[in-house]
Amino acid sequence: MAAVWDGVLRPAGPGLFQIVLDQPELDGFTDFISAWLWQGPPILLVDPGPAAGLERLMRGLEALGIGQPDAILLTHIHLDHAGVVGHLCDRWPAVPVICHRSAIKHLTDPARLWQGSLKTLGATARAYGEIRPVAAERLVDAETCRIGGLSAVATPGHAPHHVSFLVQDVLFAGEAGGVFYDIGGAQYLRPATPPRFFLETHLESIDRLSSIGHARFCYGHFGLSEDGPRLLAAHRRQLLLWRNLVAETMQAGLDGSALIDACRQRLLGSDPLLAPFAAMPAATQRREAGFLNNSIRGVVGYLQEQAG
Repeated sequence: MAAVWDGVLRPAGPGLFQIVLDQPELDGFTDFISAWLWQGPPILLVDPGPAAGLERLMRGLEALGIGQPDAILLTHIHLDHAGVVGHLCDRWPAVPVICHRSAIKHLTDPARLWQGSLKTLGATARAYGEIRPVAAERLVDAETCRIGGLSAVATPGHAPHHVSFLVQDVLFAGEAGGVFYDIGGAQYLRPATPPRFFLETHLESIDRLSSIGHARFCYGHFGLSEDGPRLLAAHRRQLLLWRNLVAETMQAGLDGSALIDACRQRLLGSDPLLAPFAAMPAATQRREAGFLNNSIRGVVGYLQEQAG
């Protein structure tokens, strides 16, 4: 096994490594973004990260002695998970990219994806870096992929083009199971439910993942759990709790930022899976508060649509 490099290359079990892709120019974005490397065979690089993380990613692979993977797997194509893929295709002209079929058009022509990211994320998108196009012949529909030992599972919810991957006993689930951190032994779990959010679709994806046998659960953010089934069940209950608490808070007649702030404060005080928030460094709290707000907006939008 390769030596841990600079705290960036983290062993996560037999044949599995996390490559940490910190964004030092973004406040609080330490231990937030990472790629996963399955040593195989086949060698699989999962969610290689933003374009700005290219150098760190390549140094991590070099430390493992890997010149190139056999395939790149994308759970979804948001910039923090897939923004570097065009750069990697330029370097590795024969490596296929496996993704949801509806993501293919956005990777071959990422202009709308980039503009939408700028509109939603602003300076954060610019810090991630612009995504480059990928030639259509490099892209493989995950549903038809026939790489030995790899199974793809459609898991829309966080995004309509979200797909999870099972390799032996390891499940790479992107953000289908939420955002996870182990903070001094305390487990923090946050919904990743940005607008436009469909609760029933998300719950169906969680149920699908819960039915798959796996020993290790790899989160897009951030790290690995060997207790995936329990956390998936807890996350399912959490989503229903959010629906109920946000619906109750909306009855007060608030709107805009006042509503979002009121929901966030109530959830932080009532959701046990958010309790470790108080132990986070201030910069991490600021980052998480922003993502909490965005997830709450998704739930608010869902409830408004349900109300007609």
